[in-house]
Amino acid sequence: MSHTPTTKTGGPWLPVTDPERWFGLVEARFGIAPAVFEGYTLFQPNARYLSLVASDHRPPARPEAVFSGLYFLKVAMRYPKLTTQAAMVFGGAATRNVVTLDEAGIAAYIRRNDVALTPEQTASCDGMGYVLVRYGGFTTGVGLFRPEGDAGRLESLFPGNWGGIRNEDVRIG
Repeated sequence: MSHTPTTKTGGPWLPVTDPERWFGLVEARFGIAPAVFEGYTLFQPNARYLSLVASDHRPPARPEAVFSGLYFLKVAMRYPKLTTQAAMVFGGAATRNVVTLDEAGIAAYIRRNDVALTPEQTASCDGMGYVLVRYGGFTTGVGLFRPEGDAGRLESLFPGNWGGIRNEDVRIG
């Protein structure tokens, strides 16, 4: 039985009619090719986010879906931002605006502190804006890069409290 999920207000979760626009933004900033998103449908469950769901996903009629898919892009802001979850899932395909941190840097990032960056760490950055943050070969989230001199500063955008885990309780190494 085919069923279109509905939003909290009862309207349908319809596929976004211009996914190329949004995937194009992600490609322009991070170099993630739109082909990476083949097999997914982009839809807007609320005014704040765009979400991804597998293209063949068909939620059951009952129980009513409370949530479906992966929050992908926060759009209710001046510059749309990739979510932490989407960065973790798709960030491995990024070719630009990526910052790799060492152990001290990732600890500061997770605690939502700023991180001073070296020129080597900012080599793939093309100016102020969102960057993907990596540690140990894995993408861990999103930050805001602010150029300063020949390098810059990373402003952490890591979630302050994620799934009940407080950032100050996280230990690295």
